[in-house]
Amino acid sequence: AVLKRGRKLYRKGRIREISVGGGDAIVTCKIGKLENYSVVDWVDGQFSIRSSTSDSVFADAIAVAGFLEIEELIADEEMSHLEDGIPMGTGSQITTEPHDGIKQSNCEEREKRMLHLVLDTHFQGLICEAYWLSEDGRRVPALGGVDGAPKAETGEERGRLISLAARARKSHFVYSEEFNGYLLQNLQEIPYFVGEVWPVWKRSYLTEERENVAHIRSGMTELKLAAKAKLREDRKLDLQWFLNTGKLNLDEEMTRMLMDGDGVPTLIPELGIVKLSSDSRELLSRWEDLESENPQGFEPYQLYSLFPEQKSNVELEGELLKWRTALIESNDDGEKWLDSLRPYQREGVQWMHRLLENGCHCLLADEMGLGKTLQVIALVKERLSAGKKALIVCPASVVPVWISEFEKFAPELKAKRYKGKPVSEEGTGWDAIVTSFAFMRNRIDRLVEQEFEYAIIDEAQFIKNPDTKVTRAALRIKARNRVALSGTPIENKPLDIWPSFQFLMPGLLGSRSKFELRQQANPGPFKARLKMQIAPFMLRRTKSQVAHDLPDKIVIDQLCPVTKRQAKEYSAICASGMERLGSNFSEALKGQRFAALSVLTRLRQASCDPSLLPWVESKLEDSGKLMVLLEKLNEVLGTGHKVVIFSQFVRFLDRIKALIVQSFPELPLFELTGSTRDRETPVKGFQSTGDTAAMLVSLRAGGSGITLNAADYVFLMDPWWNPAVENQAIDRVHRIGQENTVFVYRMIAKGTIEGKIQELKQDKQELFDSIVQNSSTGADELARQFKSLEALLVLSQAD
Repeated sequence: AVLKRGRKLYRKGRIREISVGGGDAIVTCKIGKLENYSVVDWVDGQFSIRSSTSDSVFADAIAVAGFLEIEELIADEEMSHLEDGIPMGTGSQITTEPHDGIKQSNCEEREKRMLHLVLDTHFQGLICEAYWLSEDGRRVPALGGVDGAPKAETGEERGRLISLAARARKSHFVYSEEFNGYLLQNLQEIPYFVGEVWPVWKRSYLTEERENVAHIRSGMTELKLAAKAKLREDRKLDLQWFLNTGKLNLDEEMTRMLMDGDGVPTLIPELGIVKLSSDSRELLSRWEDLESENPQGFEPYQLYSLFPEQKSNVELEGELLKWRTALIESNDDGEKWLDSLRPYQREGVQWMHRLLENGCHCLLADEMGLGKTLQVIALVKERLSAGKKALIVCPASVVPVWISEFEKFAPELKAKRYKGKPVSEEGTGWDAIVTSFAFMRNRIDRLVEQEFEYAIIDEAQFIKNPDTKVTRAALRIKARNRVALSGTPIENKPLDIWPSFQFLMPGLLGSRSKFELRQQANPGPFKARLKMQIAPFMLRRTKSQVAHDLPDKIVIDQLCPVTKRQAKEYSAICASGMERLGSNFSEALKGQRFAALSVLTRLRQASCDPSLLPWVESKLEDSGKLMVLLEKLNEVLGTGHKVVIFSQFVRFLDRIKALIVQSFPELPLFELTGSTRDRETPVKGFQSTGDTAAMLVSLRAGGSGITLNAADYVFLMDPWWNPAVENQAIDRVHRIGQENTVFVYRMIAKGTIEGKIQELKQDKQELFDSIVQNSSTGADELARQFKSLEALLVLSQAD
């Protein structure tokens, strides 16, 4: 116990001072702040120990550690003489007493052995093994036991091993029982040791270097990952990783080591001291995420989850290479599609057909008015197998439109409204059922009993929120082929598009949590990567790109004066809001969100017409917007044009109706709001009348699924936060079949909250363009929104 404890004190460097006299030695030991000493007396050939500690075992252990330190110093002095070429015996005479049962008398008769050091590498660090090498080539370990005790036959051998231990300790090696040698774990010190210290050791010992030592001489190397990908027999994706250094394959242990390094250098014996490039770490991180989410294996399309770039460092083999080639190369498939299709529509149908044939699914994101419905009907008409069924989910207002479009373009297919029964009880003689998002949500347990051949989500932005019941229901739909349609797949933030692709191709964009985490961590590169990931599976064309025969659309921001009554109410709302909420509007939005949004709504109402405020009764003349609208209508209606007037506020539409009835009593007037049950009648009436006419439309109720291209003038009476909503409304008029230039007047009350709304809309439009369209000027998210609203309130007061 004393020897073991003494060796431990020695190895840990607890001996701080040794003072050797003629008949004694004082050994000082310091552990933490506590200092003790032992005095070793030599009297009449006998040792005796006295100490400052009352623990006799500890006192003796201090003495043992002191002797080991003295032995190391003597051995070091011996080795320095040898290295400097000084013959032993020159100068002071140094003798070494026999130890541990060594018979000194037989020393000269023993075979002289060489101390042989072997340098090797391991994942844990640099290893130095020590062996005794006999003249006949036999090799035996020179160290052993838990603490690396010397295995020596002579005092000289023991001295050489003690000297080696001292050198190892100075170079920060520690003894490892696992390797039966010394281990240097600090990766920063390893190249220095190999390059500078090891050559000095080689002058004193017989040395050997294993092959992998050469890999660490140059220090740290940054590696990049590459991969080979192929299809397994079950059509799942098989990936094999390798490095850009001779294509060394990565086994699971190597991969784990590199990942656990988290950007810190790692020692891999076959490679040296390495770390993965940041791009490769990100790639492996995505791979691990996908593995955890897809325990049965990856779908082929998830190749784009890992390698969205066309020139990615991935080598495709066999069937997978053929698959990707077929996926990205456009060609005339020879199918006979509808004759009524325009060239770009035919290309859209062929594109959807190509993706579906190759086990992928698609998002058709053409700009509103380019005929997405017709393209899908053409696809289903030719591809729907006999006896198979299609499910179409769309806004309630669009259900009759789908049914009528089937009747018009594919009369041989019967489309009907879903009545809510189990699909097996919906009767016979139909090919497609059409239902609204709300009805689908309420009847999803019945719908999932059937696997459809086609599931089509029209206006897919309705499932943009992953937390809503309608989105969760949509993701449960079972279908062999899935198609999503949306002219505005991203309205507010990148997450808007995640549910659409989770419906189409689960796992392509990873889990929601990882999606949001990466977007928040690095928004710019994230959006660029997202754009590349979805590019093969989303097709978007704009009117300016493909509808060359479509007339121009001219959008005019029409500033409207604020009347005295409007200014009075507006200022009162501002003052009251600042008093209730304080000057920091962004904080108010966090802590008193409902009250803050209520103030914004009241300001918007006052900007339109003071009579929209519950406590105000006012004349039509008290609204600056109504007076400007009247001027424009006098001009437009007098020359035989049809107009469509949109507003968020149904009460404002009532005021506009009163204005039109009062000013143009003979004018045909149609209405479409959320309370309109029969939507087809007013739309058909407006479209078919040969006279000048006006249509009043609620922005939300009429923003999708209807065609009003008989009009060529549009009035947006109150701007809303989201440009996509406005664009959908405008494209009810500016769409295929329009023959005239469309003039759009966006009515903005001068100096009010509405001007700032326009700035926020510009940010959202740039976000949409940065991911969906070919624009590189995306907004840096919408984090500035609340800050802008704070500035907005101050500016509104100033104005």
